[in-house]
Amino acid sequence: MTAHTHVTELPYAPSCPECTRFKAGEEKARYDRDPSKEVDYRVLARRHLRNVHGVAVAG
Repeated sequence: MTAHTHVTELPYAPSCPECTRFKAGEEKARYDRDPSKEVDYRVLARRHLRNVHGVAVAG
């Protein structure tokens, strides 16, 4: 198993329910040591941030 590397936190909007859901999913996946699911949530979150909030995040 590889060591968990630090990942930059995404700029989630605290008042957005979808952002809250993505952040919670990412954190749970990290807690469960499921890096594949963690990445899935981050990809979906970046797409959401770009399409809904107009925030482009490098990934």
